[in-house]
Amino acid sequence: MLISKISLVAAAFAAGGDAVIVDFFSDTNCNVPAGNRNVWDNSCASLGGFSSFRVTFRGGVGQFLRAYSRNACAGPVTRCLDSTIPEWGRCYLAVDSDGASNAMGSAAFKCFSDEWTK
Repeated sequence: MLISKISLVAAAFAAGGDAVIVDFFSDTNCNVPAGNRNVWDNSCASLGGFSSFRVTFRGGVGQFLRAYSRNACAGPVTRCLDSTIPEWGRCYLAVDSDGASNAMGSAAFKCFSDEWTK
């Protein structure tokens, strides 16, 4: 019975969404760790303050990762990237004129051109 329960849980995860795994940093150069998080497809969450991040595991196909400043997931976007093709090991800056970011989400809608260049 235990084996069938484990198989059921494994099948549910295999069929479900993917998560981007992100390391967060309190400085702008990815030197001072501020935690890490799984950012699941089609979700957004407040995370506390962070100024830069590094993707350590890519997300689901067609998902775009966004960092937000102030106002959690309703605030301005400080960084947007395709979660399936991040530059491995790259430190992404996540600040704007209002300061550091405080939330991150993943959604299927593409980044706007001004979100790519920040």
